[in-house]
Amino acid sequence: MARILFVEDETPVLDTLERFFEREGYDVYGGRCLSDALEITQRYPPDVAVIDVMLNEGPEPETDGFEVCRALREEGFTGPVIFLTARTSEEDKLAGFELGADDYVTKPFSLKELNARITAVLRRAGGVRSIYRFGTVEVDLDNYVIRHPDAEERLSNREQELLRYLIEHGNKVLPREELLTSIWKYSPNVTTRTVDTHILNVRKKLRDDASNPRFIETMHGVGYRFIAAEG
Repeated sequence: MARILFVEDETPVLDTLERFFEREGYDVYGGRCLSDALEITQRYPPDVAVIDVMLNEGPEPETDGFEVCRALREEGFTGPVIFLTARTSEEDKLAGFELGADDYVTKPFSLKELNARITAVLRRAGGVRSIYRFGTVEVDLDNYVIRHPDAEERLSNREQELLRYLIEHGNKVLPREELLTSIWKYSPNVTTRTVDTHILNVRKKLRDDASNPRFIETMHGVGYRFIAAEG
């Protein structure tokens, strides 16, 4: 589970980021200023820091996101940094990149876009795995494929997202409602067979027998659990 530090001075925005990325399966910590960022980083070292450039509504309005980034680097944080900014000037972006920023996301942004950017920088930094091996079966999530000794099975976008979520939450019982909200972004009170249909497709591609599962176990009346161990 990757850990994200968010530094965002607007409390409603910070709350939204924390809720969304916790549902996505991240370990999330949020702060509104430099002092918060330093304290969190010392206690819970993050894998990636997402920092708002403008922090003038926080408790330390004289300190901006560039200074937060500089302080984190001085304290030894070497992970990727993404800046959130309403500024689009080339000078601002150059200033951020000179401090070691890995990406910029311009406000307003969608949470899905930010999630994709975070996934990308973590993958480049080695913080997000993409290949798993379960006996003779290889799951390559970057390339949307399951490899068997005699053939390959292609995954759709949703099947890839579902399988990644199952693997990353291995041995945890995942209710259908959690899968619907985390992957399809449906309201948890929506009734649909979407999850069951996609589970069926993924099982076929894994060559998994629902009556004697090696990979995905059905928890009747609740949801599903990924049970395979690597090796």
